[in-house]
Amino acid sequence: MSYLRDQEELRDLLLSGYPFVFVVCEDDYPVFKTLNIIAEKSRRNYDFFSWNCSGGLFYENRKMKTNPACADENEVLQFIENYERNAIFLLQDFHLHFGDPKLVSALKETIQHITIPLASEFSRARYSTGSDAIKHIVVTSPVQKIPPEINKLTNIIHFGLPGKEEILEILEAVIGKKRSVYADLTAAELEKIVNSAIGLTETEIFNAFAKSMHRYHGKIDYQEVTREKIQIIKKDSLLEYHEPAFGLDEVGGLKHLINWVKKRKIAYNEELRLKYHLELPKGLLMTGVQGCGKSHSVKAISHFLEMPLIRMDVGALMNKWVGESEENVRKAIKLAESVAPAILWIDEIDKAIPDPRSGNTHEVTQRMLSTLLTWLQEKTSPVFVIATANNIDHLPPELMRKGRFDEIFFIDLPKFEERREILAIHLKRKHQNPDSFDLDLIARCCEGFSGAEIQVLIHESIFEAAYRGERLHTNHLLEEIRKTTPLSVTMRDKIEAIRNWAKTHNVRPAS
Repeated sequence: MSYLRDQEELRDLLLSGYPFVFVVCEDDYPVFKTLNIIAEKSRRNYDFFSWNCSGGLFYENRKMKTNPACADENEVLQFIENYERNAIFLLQDFHLHFGDPKLVSALKETIQHITIPLASEFSRARYSTGSDAIKHIVVTSPVQKIPPEINKLTNIIHFGLPGKEEILEILEAVIGKKRSVYADLTAAELEKIVNSAIGLTETEIFNAFAKSMHRYHGKIDYQEVTREKIQIIKKDSLLEYHEPAFGLDEVGGLKHLINWVKKRKIAYNEELRLKYHLELPKGLLMTGVQGCGKSHSVKAISHFLEMPLIRMDVGALMNKWVGESEENVRKAIKLAESVAPAILWIDEIDKAIPDPRSGNTHEVTQRMLSTLLTWLQEKTSPVFVIATANNIDHLPPELMRKGRFDEIFFIDLPKFEERREILAIHLKRKHQNPDSFDLDLIARCCEGFSGAEIQVLIHESIFEAAYRGERLHTNHLLEEIRKTTPLSVTMRDKIEAIRNWAKTHNVRPAS
């Protein structure tokens, strides 16, 4: 992710004589900088103007003592046509005026007037004075909106966001006199700061760095910068932001899954990745018995990898109108890539899979699945995808195929040692000392309980103890166990079917 290539493309287009360039960008500033550099360094000795509807036309490289009075969009086009020196004109958000047919027609005529070799012919035919000046119009806009009348006269550039090189330059500029504060930063710490800013515009990065330095007495905290990405998610309702408060040490059991994740973290250390030629992980798919820790594990992995966690609810993206569900998926994917490196949690991905028993949703869900699968296979952005699925009896082969995910894990009901770990974790969360309880006895008695059921067991036991005015002890938990019928009993056949599916498909056990 970088706009260095985009800068080169813009420079090549202008120096090759292209008259009209439409730049799609989230931030005008890098485009402005690029044009200013071209104007200063080109042998053509360009004058450089910028224009917007509120401030009018402004002479940027100060060769004129006063700025022309061109607040109106038609006036600025007339000024461009009549200007007799080599010049670059940056028209900010000019697309806002494309609803006016007369203006679009005037813009088309202006482009043709400054186009080489058409310029002299148009000048003789339509205007009393002609000029050999080389002029360019650059329009910046956050959306691609090109009127059909000028489509063939337009060259489009999608200006990217700052990459690592640009972010380091911004960091140097922001630090300034405080550079000594960062003299003892390790390469890993510096990389964390840079990675935290990836996905933000230059303006957002400046603001995030300045806010962090204000809050942390002159230092930049990468976690504070990462939180600025929340704003990007909040501005769109397609995804949800989660900020986990616990790590892998609060996951009971699932040792195979945890060890796999720990090994993948080294891929996000750029020095090690280059040394060992590691590829960035694509992600993983977790299936299994409901309530056994899939969602809990996702949050813990996010905390461990030190990445923002954004959740995609496939069901919420579905829309009754034809085509909107697929468009929602594409928008959500683009949004996730804009805040990368990040973890994209596709919750209940089975909802995006067509159920052959339902003819109403088959076509829509098939297209949504196709959009997701194509992206999972081809994505190059540092988005670590974690998908969870409960209804796994119709997961298609194309989802299970290697290349979509790096690994698929099956999460079963916790074994004895895992139940003991889960009990200890949840007791600590309730400010209880696990050593004060007979964990071995409780773990044996709650055989068949899921992790979620064990959590509820402790929650209900505390209520009972509080109601009686007693201190929580082992007997409270044992009493609650006797009153509880776990899902492993009420849904025995379905759980056995899930286990058989995992064995048949040779899915890797998480523990």
